[in-house]
Amino acid sequence: MINRLGGFFTEASFWIWRMMQLNWAWLAHILLGGVVLGLFPATGALFATTRRWLHGELDLPIWKSFHTFYRINFWKMNGIGSVYLFLGALLVFDLYLVTQLKGIIALISTIVIITCLVIYVFSFFYMFSYYVHFEQTVKQYLWQPFIITLISLKQNILIGLGLTVIGFLLYQMPGLIPFALGTLPAFWVMKVALNRFRQFRVNE
Repeated sequence: MINRLGGFFTEASFWIWRMMQLNWAWLAHILLGGVVLGLFPATGALFATTRRWLHGELDLPIWKSFHTFYRINFWKMNGIGSVYLFLGALLVFDLYLVTQLKGIIALISTIVIITCLVIYVFSFFYMFSYYVHFEQTVKQYLWQPFIITLISLKQNILIGLGLTVIGFLLYQMPGLIPFALGTLPAFWVMKVALNRFRQFRVNE
């Protein structure tokens, strides 16, 4: 019993240390790219690392593998991310415009745009997990996450619930933000997405 308990705490300590290192690598590489250019490649590297963990590669050198992915995919991830940012900004602007109107058409338009925004948000998360899991063209990286969102209701609910819990946890304990702000959400989204990707393989 004591040995099992000791093993549990040892394993938990290793996971906490891994999570902390990965979060620091994520934040450092965002700053390395001047925030704007660093966000997307750093987040891509974040998802790539959590994917390797979920495949059992727990002893990989975090900083080295993170920086390698970041450097190789820097411009490609920024290009894809820029398109997603543009689409998101366009949807938010459309929502702002229709909220200035009145009547049934405005109400219907608002519902449609909000629905599109929800789909967009989930597609945004799937984009990172899809990018690090599949070798595809840029065009497929842009539209496949939207398709996955539309056919993955169960996974969308799981991602939404998990991110809500993580957000609540970080809100209640802000001291965790420097250590888990990026790592926990990425790990959860990647875990759910991987299970969904395996279902695609089975159904082929």
